[in-house]
Amino acid sequence: MSQAKSNLQLFTVRDAAKLLDMSEHTIRRLIKQRKLPVVRIEQRIMLTASGIAQLIKKSTFPALQEKRPESGICFKY
Repeated sequence: MSQAKSNLQLFTVRDAAKLLDMSEHTIRRLIKQRKLPVVRIEQRIMLTASGIAQLIKKSTFPALQEKRPESGICFKY
């Protein structure tokens, strides 16, 4: 049930901007580019918690792993 509740949580553009530490302009640009899904209720644009989570997941890249020499010998210069 907590999963369903989190999916129903709605944020305004201002709230989403604060949450993501971005400007409202950037949030509106992401909406216009259809990179951030919205719920339109009459004149209001609302963002879901799951939509914000999807944006974060799509924008997350794994850290690079350090390459080690194959021979097992390490030279320091």
